[in-house]
This record gives sequence, structure tokens and C-alpha cells, in this order.
Amino acid sequence: MKILFKKKYFFFRLAKSVTNSRKQLISKKGWIIKLENNEDNKIGFGEVSPLYPENIKACEKDIALIPDYLERSELLKQIKKFHPCVQSGLNTALAELNGELVFDREHRFDKIYQSAILCDSENILDEIYIHMKKPISISEPITLKWKVGIKDRKSEELLLEEILNLINEKIRLRIDPNGTWNREVATRWADILKDIYNLDWLEQPLSEDDLEGLNSLQKKIPVALDESLLKHPHLINKWNGWQIRRPSQEKNPIKLLKELENKKAYRAISTSFETGIGRRIINQLAFLQLKGPTPKVPGLALKQTPKTSLFSNNAELIWDKL
Repeated sequence: MKILFKKKYFFFRLAKSVTNSRKQLISKKGWIIKLENNEDNKIGFGEVSPLYPENIKACEKDIALIPDYLERSELLKQIKKFHPCVQSGLNTALAELNGELVFDREHRFDKIYQSAILCDSENILDEIYIHMKKPISISEPITLKWKVGIKDRKSEELLLEEILNLINEKIRLRIDPNGTWNREVATRWADILKDIYNLDWLEQPLSEDDLEGLNSLQKKIPVALDESLLKHPHLINKWNGWQIRRPSQEKNPIKLLKELENKKAYRAISTSFETGIGRRIINQLAFLQLKGPTPKVPGLALKQTPKTSLFSNNAELIWDKL
């Protein structure tokens, strides 16, 4: 099969910047890729969307190596040498081209309870007040994600105390230190939170390399791995707790698709602030996850998504507008 390879560069500013314990994310850049098989007019779209700017050059270098026309078998050989984000975009596009991945445009997550809300860490108490006062006629709670490790430890522990005294059954909480805690701090928070029914998990509380500490902490409290899975992909088959899965950062999102189709538990789907192209597979995976044995709302960071055509559900429209 002869494939036509096309690419277009994108850049956008987030509607709201995101600050974690390591970085502040203000904008995103990457590439939309399009694969065409002219013999039967089939098309597949993918997105190369590295989360952090330092990976852009590596992705750009890899994409430049792909010729405009090549055999499918040749592309499959090349893919394995590329940056994981480039692999992700190509594997997604190939799966759509081959009919292995068929998107349903009705997998929308636009209701407040359908996605975790990424809070502004500076104003999390205000956000909690707002959501608790809303007259919600549905039974589902609202899930808030709080990024910590940004302020000094004492300030955040006092804030945690206020939050726990405030929240009720309307609120669920995810706490994400982005791997910056040491074992002492993580253990202290685990001791405070271990009996809190509102907590979904601590997300990557320790360094991605501290697997011993993470395993030990998991015995006390639900721990979700994020950065550890990206740096040590073999943990996907070993970690029996929650896994924060970021399709655009993994080498092959189709493997995650198969995991969810096979009803694998403790997978949670998270955005890396993709365009509408990348969001198609995120929504598809999130829909599957919700039908699995351990349903949890995905983390889609909808407040950070600009309201432009770049975030349409229509892949052809996005391509044409770029």
C-alpha cells in the first residue's frame, strides 16, 4: 500500500495557563498529520502533540525524515525509531486509515460532571465554593483536580485542611504533586487522606523513578502513576493501581484501546491539551473507560481549551482551516 504523508503545523494559546510544581504551560504547538491511500480514497488523521516544549525539536526532526510518499511497510519500520509523540500520531492515523479505529462523533464530554475540572491552585477554595453552591439536579458529583507542590508545604497542608472541612458528597478530589514530593511529605498526606471517601487518588506523588516508594504508598492510599508510565512503559503491565494514560504521549494509543476493550481496570484517560484531532481518540477511549469495571471521569481540562475551529470534532474542518 502506497501512502501519501502530509503535515501541518499548529500553535495555540491555552484559554487559561496551567501551573504545576515543575512548569507553567501557556501554549501548545505541534503537527496535524494526514495519511492518504489514493487507491481507495481512505484517510487517517493523527496529532503530534508533545506536552512540553523541550520535545518539539526532536519531533520536528523525526517528522522531517518522513517522505511525502512511502509504502506502508516502510512507514511501519520507521515508526519505531521516532519520538513517542510522533509514534502516537502516526499509529493513530494508520489505525484510522486501516479501519481499525472508527471514530464516533457523539462521544462528547461537555457537561460539568463528565470531566475532572483542572483547578487554579491559587483559587481552589473559591472554585469549591462555586461548585458546591450550584443547584445541580443530577446525582453525579463534580471532580476537581488540585495541583500541589507549588506553594510551601505548610501553606498547602493548611489549605488541605480547609478543603477537607469544606467539601461534601458533591465533590470528588484528585491531588497531583507531579512527582515532586519526598517520601516524608507523601506519607504525611497519605495518613491525612487515607479515610477520606471524596479522594480518587494521589497522582504521581513521588519521583517517576521511586518505584519502591510508590509501591509502599499504594498500600495506604490509592496512587495513580502518570510520569512513571511515560518514563518506564513496562509499568503498564505491572502496576495494579490507577494509571493516568495520556494517548498523545504514548507510542501507540491503539494498545490502550485494546486494553479498554478487554475491560482492563484502573485506567484513567487524561488530556495533554490536544487539538480536536487528538481529542477524538481521547473521547473515544474515555467513553470505553466509562463502560469498564472501574469507571472514572476523564481529565479533559475543558476550561483550558480555546473556543476555535482548531478544537472542532470535524477532522477535515480542522485540516482545512490550518
